[in-house]
Amino acid sequence: MKVAVLMGGNSAEREVSLHSGRAVVSALRSASVDVFDCIYDGDIRDYLTQLAKADVVFVALHGGEGENGEVQQVFDEEGLLYTGSGSEASALAMDKNASKQLMIENELPTPEWLFFENDDWANVGAKNDLVYPLVVKPNGEGSTVGLSIVRSAADLVPAIEKANECKSGIILEEYIPGRELTVGILGDEALPCVEIIPTHDHYDYECKYTSGMSNYICPAGLPAALASQLSQTSLAMHDILGCRHYSRADFRLSPENSFYFLEVNTLPGLTDTSLVPKAAEVLGISFKELIVKLCGMALNGR
Repeated sequence: MKVAVLMGGNSAEREVSLHSGRAVVSALRSASVDVFDCIYDGDIRDYLTQLAKADVVFVALHGGEGENGEVQQVFDEEGLLYTGSGSEASALAMDKNASKQLMIENELPTPEWLFFENDDWANVGAKNDLVYPLVVKPNGEGSTVGLSIVRSAADLVPAIEKANECKSGIILEEYIPGRELTVGILGDEALPCVEIIPTHDHYDYECKYTSGMSNYICPAGLPAALASQLSQTSLAMHDILGCRHYSRADFRLSPENSFYFLEVNTLPGLTDTSLVPKAAEVLGISFKELIVKLCGMALNGR
Protein backbone atom coordinates (compact mmCIF):
# COMPACT_ATOMS: atom_id res chain seq x y z
CA MET A 1 0.00 0.00 0.00
CA LYS A 2 1.33 3.41 -1.01
CA VAL A 3 -0.14 6.42 0.81
CA ALA A 4 -0.05 10.12 -0.02
CA VAL A 5 -0.66 12.34 3.01
CA LEU A 6 -2.38 15.52 1.88
CA MET A 7 -1.83 18.50 4.18
CA GLY A 8 -1.72 22.28 4.11
CA GLY A 9 -4.52 23.88 2.15
CA ASN A 10 -5.81 27.42 2.09
CA SER A 11 -7.92 27.61 5.25
CA ALA A 12 -7.32 29.33 8.58
CA GLU A 13 -6.46 25.86 9.93
CA ARG A 14 -3.46 25.31 7.64
CA GLU A 15 -0.96 25.07 10.49
CA VAL A 16 -3.12 22.52 12.30
CA SER A 17 -3.31 20.51 9.08
CA LEU A 18 0.47 20.53 8.73
CA HIS A 19 0.79 19.33 12.32
CA SER A 20 -1.72 16.53 11.73
CA GLY A 21 -0.14 15.59 8.42
CA ARG A 22 3.37 15.29 9.81
CA ALA A 23 2.09 13.09 12.64
CA VAL A 24 0.34 10.84 10.11
CA VAL A 25 3.46 10.56 7.93
CA SER A 26 5.54 9.66 10.97
CA ALA A 27 3.03 7.01 12.08
CA LEU A 28 2.89 5.39 8.65
CA ARG A 29 6.68 5.33 8.34
CA SER A 30 6.92 3.67 11.74
CA ALA A 31 4.50 1.04 10.42
CA SER A 32 6.77 0.48 7.38
CA VAL A 33 4.13 1.84 5.00
CA ASP A 34 5.31 3.39 1.73
CA VAL A 35 4.28 7.02 2.26
CA PHE A 36 4.97 10.49 0.86
CA ASP A 37 3.64 13.88 1.83
CA CYS A 38 1.84 16.36 -0.41
CA ILE A 39 1.80 19.90 0.96
CA TYR A 40 -0.51 22.02 -1.11
CA ASP A 41 -1.97 25.46 -1.51
CA GLY A 42 -3.81 26.99 -4.42
CA ASP A 43 -5.81 24.58 -6.61
CA ILE A 44 -6.01 20.92 -5.59
CA ARG A 45 -6.23 19.95 -9.27
CA ASP A 46 -2.61 20.99 -9.69
CA TYR A 47 -1.62 18.11 -7.38
CA LEU A 48 -3.69 15.32 -8.91
CA THR A 49 -0.82 13.81 -10.90
CA GLN A 50 1.27 13.53 -7.76
CA LEU A 51 -1.60 12.15 -5.67
CA ALA A 52 -2.54 9.58 -8.32
CA LYS A 53 0.78 7.81 -7.67
CA ALA A 54 -0.64 6.59 -4.35
CA ASP A 55 -3.15 3.82 -3.65
CA VAL A 56 -4.78 5.95 -0.95
CA VAL A 57 -4.80 9.67 -0.18
CA PHE A 58 -4.83 10.33 3.55
CA VAL A 59 -6.71 13.61 3.89
CA ALA A 60 -5.05 15.46 6.77
CA LEU A 61 -6.74 18.76 5.95
CA HIS A 62 -8.80 20.88 8.33
CA GLY A 63 -11.32 23.57 7.46
CA GLY A 64 -11.97 25.29 4.16
CA GLU A 65 -12.08 23.34 0.91
CA GLY A 66 -10.44 20.36 2.57
CA GLU A 67 -13.32 19.79 4.96
CA ASN A 68 -16.32 21.29 3.16
CA GLY A 69 -16.39 18.62 0.45
CA GLU A 70 -14.73 20.51 -2.41
CA VAL A 71 -11.50 18.50 -2.37
CA GLN A 72 -13.44 15.27 -1.86
CA GLN A 73 -15.63 16.02 -4.88
CA VAL A 74 -12.54 16.40 -7.07
CA PHE A 75 -11.19 13.09 -5.77
CA ASP A 76 -14.51 11.39 -6.51
CA GLU A 77 -14.45 12.74 -10.06
CA GLU A 78 -10.90 11.45 -10.52
CA GLY A 79 -11.56 8.07 -8.92
CA LEU A 80 -9.03 8.55 -6.11
CA LEU A 81 -9.45 6.58 -2.90
CA TYR A 82 -9.17 8.75 0.22
CA THR A 83 -9.72 8.68 3.97
CA GLY A 84 -12.65 10.36 5.65
CA SER A 85 -16.16 11.25 4.60
CA GLY A 86 -17.28 11.85 1.03
CA SER A 87 -18.12 15.20 -0.51
CA GLU A 88 -21.81 15.35 0.42
CA ALA A 89 -21.35 14.37 4.07
CA SER A 90 -18.40 16.74 4.40
CA ALA A 91 -20.37 19.68 3.01
CA LEU A 92 -23.37 18.96 5.19
CA ALA A 93 -21.38 18.57 8.41
CA MET A 94 -19.41 21.76 7.77
CA ASP A 95 -22.65 23.72 7.30
CA LYS A 96 -23.63 24.15 10.95
CA ASN A 97 -27.05 25.58 10.14
CA ALA A 98 -27.95 22.68 7.86
CA SER A 99 -26.62 20.02 10.23
CA LYS A 100 -28.47 21.54 13.19
CA GLN A 101 -31.68 21.45 11.16
CA LEU A 102 -31.02 17.75 10.58
CA MET A 103 -30.61 17.27 14.32
CA ILE A 104 -34.00 18.84 14.94
CA GLU A 105 -35.63 16.74 12.22
CA ASN A 106 -34.24 13.63 13.90
CA GLU A 107 -35.27 14.76 17.40
CA LEU A 108 -31.70 15.19 18.61
CA PRO A 109 -31.25 18.01 21.15
CA THR A 110 -29.21 21.01 20.01
CA PRO A 111 -28.98 24.55 21.41
CA GLU A 112 -31.41 27.13 20.01
CA TRP A 113 -29.86 29.23 17.24
CA LEU A 114 -30.28 31.97 14.68
CA PHE A 115 -28.61 31.90 11.27
CA PHE A 116 -27.69 34.95 9.21
CA GLU A 117 -26.23 35.20 5.75
CA ASN A 118 -23.10 37.32 5.60
CA ASP A 119 -24.84 40.63 4.92
CA ASP A 120 -28.10 40.07 6.82
CA TRP A 121 -26.89 40.60 10.36
CA ALA A 122 -26.77 44.41 10.52
CA ASN A 123 -29.98 44.74 12.55
CA VAL A 124 -29.44 41.80 14.87
CA GLY A 125 -28.07 44.10 17.55
CA ALA A 126 -31.45 45.79 17.73
CA LYS A 127 -33.13 42.53 18.75
CA ASN A 128 -34.06 42.85 22.40
CA ASP A 129 -35.01 39.21 22.87
CA LEU A 130 -31.45 37.86 22.76
CA VAL A 131 -30.43 36.06 25.93
CA TYR A 132 -26.84 36.42 27.12
CA PRO A 133 -24.39 34.83 27.23
CA LEU A 134 -24.59 33.43 23.71
CA VAL A 135 -22.17 31.91 21.23
CA VAL A 136 -21.32 33.65 17.96
CA LYS A 137 -19.46 31.63 15.33
CA PRO A 138 -19.03 31.26 11.58
CA ASN A 139 -21.40 28.84 9.93
CA GLY A 140 -18.66 27.04 8.01
CA GLU A 141 -15.43 26.86 10.02
CA GLY A 142 -13.90 24.44 12.50
CA SER A 143 -11.39 24.55 15.36
CA THR A 144 -13.40 27.39 16.96
CA VAL A 145 -12.02 29.78 14.32
CA GLY A 146 -13.99 33.03 14.62
CA LEU A 147 -15.91 31.87 17.71
CA SER A 148 -16.77 34.18 20.62
CA ILE A 149 -18.71 33.85 23.86
CA VAL A 150 -20.74 37.07 24.05
CA ARG A 151 -21.81 38.07 27.55
CA SER A 152 -23.46 41.43 26.89
CA ALA A 153 -25.10 43.39 24.06
CA ALA A 154 -22.08 45.72 23.95
CA ASP A 155 -19.88 42.86 22.76
CA LEU A 156 -22.27 41.46 20.16
CA VAL A 157 -21.39 43.45 17.04
CA PRO A 158 -17.59 42.98 17.38
CA ALA A 159 -18.15 39.23 17.76
CA ILE A 160 -20.38 39.14 14.67
CA GLU A 161 -17.83 41.10 12.67
CA LYS A 162 -15.14 38.62 13.74
CA ALA A 163 -17.28 35.65 12.66
CA ASN A 164 -18.21 37.41 9.42
CA GLU A 165 -14.56 37.53 8.34
CA CYS A 166 -14.96 33.87 7.34
CA LYS A 167 -17.76 34.73 4.86
CA SER A 168 -19.68 31.51 5.49
CA GLY A 169 -22.70 32.93 7.31
CA ILE A 170 -23.11 33.53 11.03
CA ILE A 171 -24.59 31.42 13.82
CA LEU A 172 -25.90 32.95 17.05
CA GLU A 173 -26.35 30.03 19.41
CA GLU A 174 -27.74 29.56 22.90
CA TYR A 175 -24.91 29.15 25.39
CA ILE A 176 -25.21 25.95 27.43
CA PRO A 177 -23.31 26.12 30.73
CA GLY A 178 -21.73 22.93 31.95
CA ARG A 179 -19.27 20.37 30.64
CA GLU A 180 -17.57 19.97 27.25
CA LEU A 181 -17.80 16.41 25.90
CA THR A 182 -16.86 14.72 22.67
CA VAL A 183 -17.37 11.25 21.20
CA GLY A 184 -15.27 9.87 18.37
CA ILE A 185 -16.52 7.36 15.82
CA LEU A 186 -14.18 4.81 14.26
CA GLY A 187 -15.74 2.67 11.56
CA ASP A 188 -19.12 1.74 12.97
CA GLU A 189 -18.19 1.96 16.65
CA ALA A 190 -18.22 4.80 19.16
CA LEU A 191 -15.01 5.46 21.07
CA PRO A 192 -15.08 6.30 24.79
CA CYS A 193 -16.43 9.75 25.60
CA VAL A 194 -13.83 12.42 26.40
CA GLU A 195 -14.41 15.33 28.78
CA ILE A 196 -12.45 18.48 27.97
CA ILE A 197 -11.49 20.89 30.74
CA PRO A 198 -9.88 23.97 29.13
CA THR A 199 -7.87 26.53 31.06
CA HIS A 200 -9.79 29.30 29.26
CA ASP A 201 -13.51 29.91 29.71
CA HIS A 202 -14.18 27.87 26.56
CA TYR A 203 -12.35 25.35 24.39
CA ASP A 204 -10.80 27.85 21.99
CA TYR A 205 -8.11 27.48 19.34
CA GLU A 206 -5.25 27.93 21.80
CA CYS A 207 -6.67 25.36 24.21
CA LYS A 208 -7.22 22.88 21.37
CA TYR A 209 -3.70 22.99 19.98
CA THR A 210 -1.38 24.07 22.79
CA SER A 211 -0.11 21.28 24.99
CA GLY A 212 -1.04 21.83 28.64
CA MET A 213 -3.84 24.30 27.90
CA SER A 214 -6.57 21.68 28.44
CA ASN A 215 -7.04 18.62 30.59
CA TYR A 216 -8.76 15.55 29.19
CA ILE A 217 -10.63 12.81 31.03
CA CYS A 218 -11.25 9.60 29.09
CA PRO A 219 -13.48 7.88 29.65
CA ALA A 220 -15.45 10.83 30.99
CA GLY A 221 -16.96 10.37 34.43
CA LEU A 222 -20.56 9.83 33.35
CA PRO A 223 -23.35 7.51 34.44
CA ALA A 224 -23.30 4.41 32.24
CA ALA A 225 -26.74 5.14 30.79
CA LEU A 226 -25.75 8.68 29.81
CA ALA A 227 -22.45 7.55 28.27
CA SER A 228 -24.36 4.96 26.23
CA GLN A 229 -26.86 7.58 25.10
CA LEU A 230 -24.08 9.89 23.92
CA SER A 231 -22.46 7.03 22.01
CA GLN A 232 -25.73 6.06 20.33
CA THR A 233 -26.50 9.68 19.46
CA SER A 234 -23.04 10.19 17.95
CA LEU A 235 -23.37 7.05 15.85
CA ALA A 236 -26.83 8.14 14.72
CA MET A 237 -25.62 11.55 13.57
CA HIS A 238 -22.59 9.99 11.87
CA ASP A 239 -25.00 7.84 9.86
CA ILE A 240 -27.59 10.58 9.26
CA LEU A 241 -24.93 12.82 7.73
CA GLY A 242 -23.53 9.93 5.70
CA CYS A 243 -20.08 10.04 7.29
CA ARG A 244 -17.56 7.24 6.88
CA HIS A 245 -14.32 5.96 8.42
CA TYR A 246 -14.23 8.36 11.36
CA SER A 247 -15.76 11.50 12.81
CA ARG A 248 -16.15 13.30 16.12
CA ALA A 249 -19.34 14.62 17.70
CA ASP A 250 -19.17 17.54 20.14
CA PHE A 251 -21.62 18.10 22.98
CA ARG A 252 -22.38 20.33 25.94
CA LEU A 253 -23.72 18.71 29.11
CA SER A 254 -25.80 20.99 31.33
CA PRO A 255 -25.65 20.96 35.15
CA GLU A 256 -28.93 19.01 35.00
CA ASN A 257 -27.18 16.30 32.90
CA SER A 258 -29.08 17.21 29.74
CA PHE A 259 -26.86 16.93 26.67
CA TYR A 260 -26.91 19.18 23.62
CA PHE A 261 -25.44 18.24 20.24
CA LEU A 262 -23.19 20.98 18.82
CA GLU A 263 -21.65 19.64 15.61
CA VAL A 264 -19.92 16.76 13.84
CA ASN A 265 -16.33 17.04 12.67
CA THR A 266 -15.63 14.90 9.61
CA LEU A 267 -11.84 15.40 9.74
CA PRO A 268 -10.96 15.46 13.44
CA GLY A 269 -7.50 16.58 14.43
CA LEU A 270 -4.65 14.09 14.49
CA THR A 271 -2.12 16.00 16.58
CA ASP A 272 -0.60 15.11 19.95
CA THR A 273 -3.42 16.99 21.71
CA SER A 274 -6.22 15.58 19.53
CA LEU A 275 -9.23 13.80 20.93
CA VAL A 276 -9.92 10.84 18.64
CA PRO A 277 -6.40 9.42 19.14
CA LYS A 278 -6.76 9.86 22.92
CA ALA A 279 -10.05 7.94 22.94
CA ALA A 280 -8.72 5.21 20.64
CA GLU A 281 -5.73 4.73 22.93
CA VAL A 282 -8.08 3.94 25.83
CA LEU A 283 -9.30 0.96 23.78
CA GLY A 284 -5.72 -0.15 23.18
CA ILE A 285 -5.50 1.28 19.65
CA SER A 286 -2.19 3.09 19.24
CA PHE A 287 -1.86 6.16 17.05
CA LYS A 288 0.06 4.10 14.49
CA GLU A 289 -2.65 1.43 14.46
CA LEU A 290 -5.37 4.08 14.14
CA ILE A 291 -3.76 5.65 11.08
CA VAL A 292 -3.10 2.30 9.38
CA LYS A 293 -6.69 1.24 10.10
CA LEU A 294 -8.07 4.40 8.44
CA CYS A 295 -5.92 3.79 5.36
CA GLY A 296 -7.22 0.23 5.21
CA MET A 297 -10.83 1.43 5.37
CA ALA A 298 -10.23 3.74 2.42
CA LEU A 299 -8.38 1.10 0.41
CA ASN A 300 -11.13 -1.46 0.96
CA GLY A 301 -13.91 0.98 0.11
CA ARG A 302 -15.54 0.69 3.53
